[in-house]
Amino acid sequence: MKSGICPKCSSSAIYGDIKNPHGIVVDRMKILPMNTILLVCADCGYLEFYVENEQDLEKIRKKCSKVEN
Repeated sequence: MKSGICPKCSSSAIYGDIKNPHGIVVDRMKILPMNTILLVCADCGYLEFYVENEQDLEKIRKKCSKVEN
């Protein structure tokens, strides 16, 4: 979605509030304070969150459970 194309429906109607990052809830309701960007496809409703800060990504690696294949 960061490319401006929805991976589900191939629409280019992607919107997000990138100037006002949000908090995120991950890993069994643990609240990790960090900035995330939410992108939404205005055609199909698919959405994705992105963590932009490397320090916040490190918090996730340390505090959350890794999903195994």
